[in-house]
Amino acid sequence: MDHKDFYERGKPRPESDLPPDKRWWTMEPEEASRSITSVLETLKDYQRQRLAQYILSARLYGNLPLMGLLGFSASKLAASQNALRSRLTYNVVQSVIDTAQSKMVKNKPKPYFLSSGGNYRIHRKAKLLNRFIEGAFYENRAYDEGAEAFRQGAVFGDGITHVFEKNGRVAHEPVLPFELWIDEVEATYGKPRQLHRVKNVDREVLLALYPKKADVILKAGLSDLEDTSNHSYKNVSDMVTVRQSWHLPSGPKAKDGKTIVTVDGGALTEMLPWEHDVFPFARFKWSPRLWGYWSQGIAEQIQNIQLQVNELLAVIQRSLHLGGAYKIFLEMGSKVVKEAINNEIGGIVYYRGAKPEYVVPQSVDPVIFQEVNQQIQRAYEQVGISTMNATGQKPVGLNSGKAMREFDDIAADRFLTPGQRYQTYYLDLARLDLMVARDIASRHGGHYKVRTPSKGFLEGIDLADADLSEEEYSMQCFPISSLPSDPAGRLQTVQEYVQAGFYTPRQAKKLLDFPDLESVDSGQQAAEDYLCKVLDEITDEGKYTPPEPSDDLALADELVAERYQEGKLHGLDEEKLALLLLFRAQVQELQDAAQQEQQMKQMQAQQEAQVQQGVPQAPPVSDLMPQAT
Repeated sequence: MDHKDFYERGKPRPESDLPPDKRWWTMEPEEASRSITSVLETLKDYQRQRLAQYILSARLYGNLPLMGLLGFSASKLAASQNALRSRLTYNVVQSVIDTAQSKMVKNKPKPYFLSSGGNYRIHRKAKLLNRFIEGAFYENRAYDEGAEAFRQGAVFGDGITHVFEKNGRVAHEPVLPFELWIDEVEATYGKPRQLHRVKNVDREVLLALYPKKADVILKAGLSDLEDTSNHSYKNVSDMVTVRQSWHLPSGPKAKDGKTIVTVDGGALTEMLPWEHDVFPFARFKWSPRLWGYWSQGIAEQIQNIQLQVNELLAVIQRSLHLGGAYKIFLEMGSKVVKEAINNEIGGIVYYRGAKPEYVVPQSVDPVIFQEVNQQIQRAYEQVGISTMNATGQKPVGLNSGKAMREFDDIAADRFLTPGQRYQTYYLDLARLDLMVARDIASRHGGHYKVRTPSKGFLEGIDLADADLSEEEYSMQCFPISSLPSDPAGRLQTVQEYVQAGFYTPRQAKKLLDFPDLESVDSGQQAAEDYLCKVLDEITDEGKYTPPEPSDDLALADELVAERYQEGKLHGLDEEKLALLLLFRAQVQELQDAAQQEQQMKQMQAQQEAQVQQGVPQAPPVSDLMPQAT
């Protein structure tokens, strides 16, 4: 049986019972536009609960509904939900999400292409491919977008980034989850085969992008992402709802992979082929559900706790309003001059009979305050955050770098699974960047260049020099820095690595990564960078630059020995290996010459020292004085 549709293999499959008007990828562009309109209306009718949860989550996080994006239904929902009638007075949801974001995004995952076997050329290309993806991330500010994707995922459940071609370059764009539509039945296992993105775009921008479709664009109605009723949110901008749809190919050789861009009333593009087996979206999922495509966010997980906190705070506020002032008890018939009861200092109150009694009641039971604190604590605990993380505090007595490092490791265990999904988001982003870059390069002779930040300058990397086939590499993701972020913990860890012999003192300075050390070590780093550049030219291009006496010869000998062994291991050309041996031989000759020169200087210095100390002179010889024997 085929597990996807439970149909017995080997027998002819019956014709699809999907209505013809829903198979938009098999139609002509204009007919496909009408079909997609019908498909989206159907999906929106059956997925209004998802929109309602997005509105509620956005309000819980930011105290504002998404009026301009989801139409008038936001205000209608606000009128029917107690949670949306008044603003939050203590926003637990926002505090928890912001704390989780600051904790997670401090380490920036970096995708690595690891060569699978192969020779030195493949290994070298894998390194260049790493630099290429680093340049693509740099051009699109991927880590800033990743931080925002994490926040969107924490609020809505999914943080999404669209990777596409824009003006001949790879581009990233954040996507709000209610812009994407899929069939929930088709996505039961989380892998739909068709997806639609619905987005508002300025009409003038559309006319500039598709000038040949001006008649279709001018006829398109005003945008409304949620419905077409007259109760939609009114705006003064001229926006058009644009829809791009994708259908994945059914197999490696299938031709039904398609994509098209449409608006209400027509198509802006032809039915274009889509040969990739993935959609162009990188997605961070906070907490995937047991089935289906969409995930659960922090706002949804703790929304009931937030509502209970709101109710308790409302009780406290009303109690303080009703019973927060002192009371004066006067017995009926007592003759007290009411004007004497005032706030004057040293005032005198005249009375006859029972005297007035001043009472300051306890307006709020302390148990209510305790319950509020417990509910707030439960919200942090449910997500896996301590209140100390939220307030930026550390336990009393935790002062050493090693202790703080262990404390951070324990706190990070709770975030292990979301952290792995955050790394997966960057792996998917790197794959999509490479996918779009290859599509662009295929139209320009395989060339596509990015600017990669290096030490003090931007380096150009061409995809033609770095690209590998998918069989020649695998991908993994590592944090850019797995060391503690605080100086004490980082210093303690680096010291332990040096003492264990894992790193040399020269490498340890790099690991510390402190600004003051960077300025002090800039000269030493420049010497190493120059030698690496010379060795790279030898191994990559066969270009030879001999060493000079002014180079750091000890470092040069160490680096060329490592490069030679690496080349032998991975099958570097014999000519280039010979150049490395020649370079090392000349380095050793310069070292020997420098050592001989140093020895000569030492001998000359010793001789000069002896002359300065002087040798005792013989007594003068004279015929007038007898010589002592």
